[in-house]
Amino acid sequence: MLAFVLFLYTAQAQQPTNHSLPRTQQGTPQLFQVTTANTRPGDAVLVRGEYLDKITQVQVSRLPDEKVDNLPPGYVPLPQADALPDKDGTDKRVKALTGASAATVDRLQQNAQSLKFMVPASWQEGVYSVRLTDGSNQTSEFYVNVPQVNWVISEEGQQAVSGGYLRIQGKNLLRKGVSGQAVLISTDKKRVVRARVDHAFDDYSVSVNIPAGIPAGNYQLYYHNGLGGKTAWSQPLAVAIAAPSQPAWDKKTFNVKDYGAKGDGVTDETAAFRAALAAAQPNGGTVFVPGGRYMLTGDLVLAPNTQLKGASQAQTQLFWNPEHWDNGKLPASLISGTHHFAITNLNIWASRAWGIIMQTGPAPEQGYVTLENLIVRQTAQMGRAMYQVKAKRDSAEAEFNSKWNKTGIILRGPNIKVRNCDFNSSGMYGFSGVSGFIQHCRFQRNSTGTNQSYMVIHPKGLIFEDCYKQADGYGYASTIDESHDLYEARNTIPFDYTNDREVMTLDGGGGAYAGPVGSVNGVTLTLPAGASTYQWTANKWTGGGVFIIQGKGAGQYRRIVSHTLDNIQLDQPFAVDPDASSVISITTIRKHLYFVNNEVTDGGAYQLYGSAQNCVIAGLKMRRSNGIISRGSLLYHGKQPNWYIDIVDCELREGNYSHWFGINDQHSGYQCINLIGTGGPGLNIGALVRHNQLYDYSYIRTSPGAEPNSVTDAIIEDNSITTAPKGIMLGGGGSSTSSVLVHDNHYTDVAKPMDTNPGLKAASYLRMEDGKTPAGK
Repeated sequence: MLAFVLFLYTAQAQQPTNHSLPRTQQGTPQLFQVTTANTRPGDAVLVRGEYLDKITQVQVSRLPDEKVDNLPPGYVPLPQADALPDKDGTDKRVKALTGASAATVDRLQQNAQSLKFMVPASWQEGVYSVRLTDGSNQTSEFYVNVPQVNWVISEEGQQAVSGGYLRIQGKNLLRKGVSGQAVLISTDKKRVVRARVDHAFDDYSVSVNIPAGIPAGNYQLYYHNGLGGKTAWSQPLAVAIAAPSQPAWDKKTFNVKDYGAKGDGVTDETAAFRAALAAAQPNGGTVFVPGGRYMLTGDLVLAPNTQLKGASQAQTQLFWNPEHWDNGKLPASLISGTHHFAITNLNIWASRAWGIIMQTGPAPEQGYVTLENLIVRQTAQMGRAMYQVKAKRDSAEAEFNSKWNKTGIILRGPNIKVRNCDFNSSGMYGFSGVSGFIQHCRFQRNSTGTNQSYMVIHPKGLIFEDCYKQADGYGYASTIDESHDLYEARNTIPFDYTNDREVMTLDGGGGAYAGPVGSVNGVTLTLPAGASTYQWTANKWTGGGVFIIQGKGAGQYRRIVSHTLDNIQLDQPFAVDPDASSVISITTIRKHLYFVNNEVTDGGAYQLYGSAQNCVIAGLKMRRSNGIISRGSLLYHGKQPNWYIDIVDCELREGNYSHWFGINDQHSGYQCINLIGTGGPGLNIGALVRHNQLYDYSYIRTSPGAEPNSVTDAIIEDNSITTAPKGIMLGGGGSSTSSVLVHDNHYTDVAKPMDTNPGLKAASYLRMEDGKTPAGK
């Protein structure tokens, strides 16, 4: 139920106080990252940073759950691997509180760059305040289970709209038995808007309604999940509120029958449709297609602010007759446009077609496309006499295959809306660099004799939910301009038998350099003389990242703002600068990709392959598949880190898996959750494998390379494993798997609950299976 309050008073300002230790105070504990997943009593918490061996005490307390409905928000910054503490902070920052009874807890696996501790198992769930004290009695504080807000989206893009709903994505947004709420405060502090959660999808996405009449402008959004009291709000997120707008195509309607269309299924309607579209072009409008069958023989181009709309998908069919198209003469796309167009309420049929719906024109201009209530059927095959001649059949298939990545449905840019559509295509489903919504759709691919075409999702603020997806692989971008801010939830993938059978993979990426640093001065980083780079030209890697993967400062990364061949400008300084011991990697950044409550059967890997940071795979139900993979590796000339990944609350069943041949194909075997780090130290840091259920030979493993700390600081905790030869397998030798905590897992009918590679040092892991004392190694 919606509840909101609009206040028109000046919000009381509080001067921000810097409670974290300053960058210049080197040699004192600095925090880069802490566990941000939902953490229950008895669960472990990871702290990554530098000089953490100087911590002498860890104290934890539970914050009281006081009402905050009429209180101003207050927040305590969380450490972030890609930012200085409270980089975009406001005057709502407050000092961390301590609950009524603080407990001093044991420090586990403590070293210079990490430590772990447990939340007391007897406590109640809630928000926990943590205080770290060093030998000089200096302290660092943070909260566990406090909400994070990463990004928002509405019907009009990545902003709020007065009188509309706002989807909020992050972590720790939903707590059982309490209600969350958002507060938006204008930057001039004259307006405060409160809105309770109207619908909670899960812990990672909620919706609130913004009251009508809110003045447009810039605001700061804070979120509270109902626990932890007055200081347990999220850090602020800058959000614009805009006035609602109406599409220009609502202004006027152009009926295709007024321009000569018949709808009888035998008349060539191409000229009539083009005339109606031309009439709408100057000022925009809706080209309406009444019920009937409309034969077309040429392509349709939609000008900006044009909607092509049928009576309904059940009553209005457009079909293309390709019999007179010579080889190589098919239109690039049957329907196309550049931006601000819509196609709704239609049944579209096409055979021997390349593109069905595509965007054209300069890439920076593309976007703002709506596809709603469509049935689309496309095949590259021919029929009748044409198909009976093998030479013609082979020729048609060859021409399609030569353009495989320019076929099907390809959309790009911001504010894409694809809803309530049923697609069955021979070609691609491509959504590149998109923000917006893909909801309640069915995607299927019919075969053309090639398995090249697949689904591409390159998100930049995308909600992809409640869909059926059946394609020949699913790639989530592979460029420098990388993926971020994805909420993909409650989708079903029934099978994938082709290509590498990957049902989700980041893939691609790349790298420009891996090695030592020449020098660092604030936001300027210089490469050493004679550095060996790959495809490194001025500003090519703008938007990419500089990751410290080894040595001083490891576990931090910063975004590249600009660069020459020698000097790199970063978006902000490192909390702890790299030094002569450090190794950096220049590669792609892919963060805040959340895959929640999806379902996969008879597929390959569901994998964060290569560079990925602060991503989540939660609630995945998987059967007869390769498993879930977090892989940081040397790939495509780049050392690509997989850092701070949460694999939580998943269910793996029917774990016998045959990939291609069932043997000798590198993938067949048992379904598993696999943490991989190969190609150098520090490529898999801080993975969390928690609260998963594995059955029928499914298991958990680490797969490091030969280098020390290839997979490090993983927590494998409170997982249930039933019927398997092995429950948990720690691979590697020496300290290639390092600082791994195996804690409080549960085994039923498991021959060997935990197995370690003979060459792995016993000091590389800690096993605490009863949650209190180390178990036998």
